Amino acid sequence: MSYISNAIIDNAVDLIINTRDFCGDEKRAVKDFCSDERIADWQKVWRIANFRANAQWNRYQKDAGVNPKYTF
Repeated sequence: MSYISNAIIDNAVDLIINTRDFCGDEKRAVKDFCSDERIADWQKVWRIANFRANAQWNRYQKDAGVNPKYTF
């Protein structure tokens, strides 16, 4: 199992959030990002970053006043 830095995860989280804003393919975006960064285990990056991106997305929704029953 390889080490993945927090900087890579943070960049992937930002990428997921931005891709989500534009209704893009988040998983493909992370896969391409990892390819650019020469990270072989893109699925590990995806799992960690997607979990954190969902938490951040939920905070954005709550801050915007979205009814909690409509958040993850």
